Amino acid sequence: MALAFFTDSYAGDAMPTPANPKELRFSHFAPARHPIQAAGFEPWAKAVEERTGGRIKITFYPAQTLCKAKDNYDAAVSGIADIAFASIAYSPGRFPLSEVLFLPFIGSVSAEDGTRIYQELFNKFSQMRDEYSEVKVLWLHTCGAVGLSSNKKPIRRLEDIQKMLVRAPGPLAATVEALGATPVAMSAPDMYIAMEKGTVDAMYMPKEALKSLKLYEVTKYHTIGAENMYAPFCVAMNLKVWNSLPPDIQRIIEEESVKAAVLNAGNWDKGDKDAIEFVKAKGHELIYLSPEEIDRWRAKTHPLWDKWVADTEAKGLPGKAVLGETLRLMKESEKRP
Repeated sequence: MALAFFTDSYAGDAMPTPANPKELRFSHFAPARHPIQAAGFEPWAKAVEERTGGRIKITFYPAQTLCKAKDNYDAAVSGIADIAFASIAYSPGRFPLSEVLFLPFIGSVSAEDGTRIYQELFNKFSQMRDEYSEVKVLWLHTCGAVGLSSNKKPIRRLEDIQKMLVRAPGPLAATVEALGATPVAMSAPDMYIAMEKGTVDAMYMPKEALKSLKLYEVTKYHTIGAENMYAPFCVAMNLKVWNSLPPDIQRIIEEESVKAAVLNAGNWDKGDKDAIEFVKAKGHELIYLSPEEIDRWRAKTHPLWDKWVADTEAKGLPGKAVLGETLRLMKESEKRP
């Protein structure tokens, strides 16, 4: 069921704590004290537990303790996890319409606006909802514009990234190839060692990870203006588990999930800003591409838009309409103060 973006809370949900609450296992790949759990998932879980009167208990399995990052979505499908936080980037081709958000230079918006756009696309296009038919979607959200960072060599112009090994999972790989670099598929938890050992020369990563995953320790240069693509994420519940829950508990979970989408996106925006200030204070170099230089990067990658439309339309999917709506929503968001 598609969710509206805001809803009023219901009063009087809480009831006496039962002797045997239903435990739901929540798998994700971030560290246990990463803001996405501490400031996002945990408040959601607490609200659900309180409003259900303790009939639901949510247990977290962070840092890939239940399954690998790339397997989180399948864990929700199969029931290895009852709930999972999944990166769409780790399942290339599985969510073809959702991948519109990975198209380079598609817009310049916050994580909160990106999340709103993702949800509106999900609500508008049944074919996008079909991509998630194996699970119950609790909420969707995006990070802010994915950042580009390097260690040994600064990236000041298009020629600097060419021939580099660049971390770019899933759909991001096409952008890296178009820029003349070599993409390396790698999940976020593996990035620290990869940058430290020189397995990759640079990385496309959410900017907040510079601080939260301590990637500031293995990077020196951050190229601003080379991003403007967005990584979509999904928090999904196993369908069998969802269907087993009483209607009142389902309602509570849906209501709290609407709030969680907004909360997580806002936390991500704050994390991005904090991380940039943090690396600046550490003496890292922030490299701002000129408008002329950005145009060069844009020219190299823009053909990917046409290819994405052609590929999705060939599958019988409304790629052209989805791209058009995404661009419209991006422009609307960019106009807002």
